[in-house]
Amino acid sequence: MGKNMRKRFIQKKVFIIFACVTLFVLTAMGCGSSADSSSESSDMRAESPADTVNAGRPNRAGMKSVAAEDAAMTEQAVESEAFEVEEVADTGGDAAQQEAEAVADTSRKLITTMEMSAETDNFDEASTQIEAKVGELGGYIESSDIYNGSSYGDDRSRENRRANYVIRIPADKLKEFVDGIGEAYNITSRLTNVEDVTLQYVDLESKKKALLTEEESLLKILESAQTVEDIITVQDRLSQVRYQLENMESQLRTFDNQIDYSTVNLSLEEVAKYTPVEEKGAFARMGEGFVESLKSVGNAIKEFIVWFVIHIPQLLFLAIFVAVIWISVKKYREMKKAKPVVDAEKKTEGKDGE
Repeated sequence: MGKNMRKRFIQKKVFIIFACVTLFVLTAMGCGSSADSSSESSDMRAESPADTVNAGRPNRAGMKSVAAEDAAMTEQAVESEAFEVEEVADTGGDAAQQEAEAVADTSRKLITTMEMSAETDNFDEASTQIEAKVGELGGYIESSDIYNGSSYGDDRSRENRRANYVIRIPADKLKEFVDGIGEAYNITSRLTNVEDVTLQYVDLESKKKALLTEEESLLKILESAQTVEDIITVQDRLSQVRYQLENMESQLRTFDNQIDYSTVNLSLEEVAKYTPVEEKGAFARMGEGFVESLKSVGNAIKEFIVWFVIHIPQLLFLAIFVAVIWISVKKYREMKKAKPVVDAEKKTEGKDGE
C-alpha cells in the first residue's frame, strides 16, 4: 500500500514539473510575439509629426553663446514652434473623430473594375466600334492584345480571331458603355468588383495636411536658425517631410485616376454562332461550391505549414523536453520493477549461504 502511494506521489510530481515547463515555453512564445508587435508599434510612433519636429529643433545650448538679442529671437522662434507642435499633436489626437467627419462629408471613393466576355460575328467592325465608343465617352484604351487567327486553313480560322482590351472609362459613363456593348454583341460573362477606398483616401489626406503643417513650421525654424548644426538638422528633417509628401501625393493621384476612370477588361471573340447564355443549374453550383471548398482547405493547409515552419525552434525544444521526461519516467519504472527482483535474489543468496 505504501509503495503504491509513493509511486502515485512521484507520478504527480513529474506531471506537475512537465506542466510548469510547458506553460513556461508557451509563455515565452507569446512574449516573443508581443515583443515583435511592440517593436513595430515603436517604429510607427517614431514617424509621428510631433517627434520628428522635436528632433528638428535647434540646439538651445549652442545658441546661448550668441548675443542677447539673437538669443531672444531664437527663444521666440522655439516657443512658436512648440505652439505649432502642440497644435499638430492635438490634431493627431482627434484624428479618429476628424476622419469620421471627413468620411461623412466626402462622397464615397469607389474603384470599379469589370470583367466582360463578348462574342461577335464581325470582328473587324466590332473592334472599330469599340474603339470609337471609348473615345466618344471620353475614355481611353490602356492596352490591347489582338490575335488575328491562324494564317493556315480555310475560312473557319477566322472564328479564332479575338482581342483582349483594358479600357478606362469615366465612372459616370460606365453604365452607358456596358449597355452599348450588351446591345451590340453577345455577352457571355460579366463580373463587377467595387472597392471602397474612402477611409484610405481620407487618411492620406489627413496625413498630408499634418505634413504640410510640419513643413511650414520647419521653414519658420530654418529662417531663425543661427548655427550650421541647427540649419543642417532642420534641412534634413525638411527633406524627409517633402519626400513623404511626394509619396502621399502620388498615392492620391493614383487613387483619383482609379476612382474617376473605371477599368473594363473586355475579351472579344469572333464566332460563327453565338453561344447561348444559360443559367447555372444545381449540379453546376454544387461543382463550383465543391471547388471553392477544396481551395479553402488548401489555403488552410498552407497557413498551417507557414505556422509550423515559423515555430519549429519552439516545437523542437518542447519535443526534446517531452522526450527527456518520457525517458526518465520509463527508466524510473524499470528501476522500480527491477528492485523487487534484486531484493528477492539477495534473500535467496542469503538462504543459500546459511
